Formats: sequence, C-alpha cells, structure tokens
Amino acid sequence: MSKDNILNDIMPRLIPVSNRDSILGLEIIRGPYKGVTFSFKKFTVMRERMANGMVPTQFETKVHEGPHDFDPNEAFDEYCSEVLLAWLHFISVTNFDALLKTETKGVH
Repeated sequence: MSKDNILNDIMPRLIPVSNRDSILGLEIIRGPYKGVTFSFKKFTVMRERMANGMVPTQFETKVHEGPHDFDPNEAFDEYCSEVLLAWLHFISVTNFDALLKTETKGVH
C-alpha cells in the first residue's frame, strides 16, 4: 500500500454500542478530518452498472467523535466515499488465504 493511500489516514476502532456489542469504526488519524471517528451504518450496492463498469453504491455514516465544531458536510461525505472505495479495492485485490488458515486460540 503506497504511503499516499487514504487507508493510511485511518485506524480501525471498536465502538461500544451496548454492554456486550461493538461495531467497527474508523478513526481519522491524519488529514483534514483528523480526530473524527465514524462508521458506515448502511451500505447498499445498486443492481445496475455504470458505463465505466462501476457499480453505484449508497451509504450512510455515523459520526461517533470529533472536534466540537465539526460539521459533517458534503466534503466529509466525499472523503468517506474515497475511504470506502479504497477499502473495497484493498479487499478485492488482497489474498487473505494465509490469514484465514491461521490457527488461533481464544474466543471468536
């Protein structure tokens, strides 16, 4: 992953939603939204394809933490879209076989 990849600007965080459950959140550790922690709360892949072969998606985010004056505006939505596209691309080109075959101990 190149150092300019937007995925280098975020850090996964578990966000408690109840006494027993957590969700995956993303803390922004660099860039214009540093200090904001958000999650994707809804993600929908549309059935049609665009002319360039891309499949349109819709998503909703939830901001869990951020500076007191933070305004999740359209520019922040675009940033989240870039994160989502980079994440999906990483998943699509990464071979997770070794990780999936690794023996682990503990409760899963």
